[in-house]
Parts: sequence; C-alpha cells; structure tokens
Amino acid sequence: MKKVLAIFGAALLLAGVATSCDKKCQCKTYVNGALSETDEPFVVESGKKCSDYNSNFTILGVTTEVKCKATM
Repeated sequence: MKKVLAIFGAALLLAGVATSCDKKCQCKTYVNGALSETDEPFVVESGKKCSDYNSNFTILGVTTEVKCKATM
C-alpha cells in the first residue's frame, strides 16, 4: 500500500511540475487566406490557452484571421 501511495504522490508531483512551466504560443496572421505575418512566440497569460488569442474579422471585404498554436 505504501508503494502505491508513493507512486501516486510522485505522479502528482511530476504532473504539477509539468503544468507549471511557461507555455508559449506563436500566432500567424492571414489576409484573405494568404499568410501575411508570423509573430515571435510569447508566454501565455495565466489561465489562458493559445486558442483564446485566435480572431477572425472582415472589413470592407478583406478578411483577416489570426491563428495561434502552442510552441515548445
């Protein structure tokens, strides 16, 4: 029983360390479907995901889309 608790404790510790690392996102901007710009990776704000930075809007027939994904 002690071995099971020790393994479980070690797994929880490892999971905590893995999730506490700074996560980075990289965003790409597309204008009318063509890649326009690639931003430098940045650290995600606490409690946010990369997909929270995605956006899509159209002005005067020009569609601009920002797609963000996690980087290492």
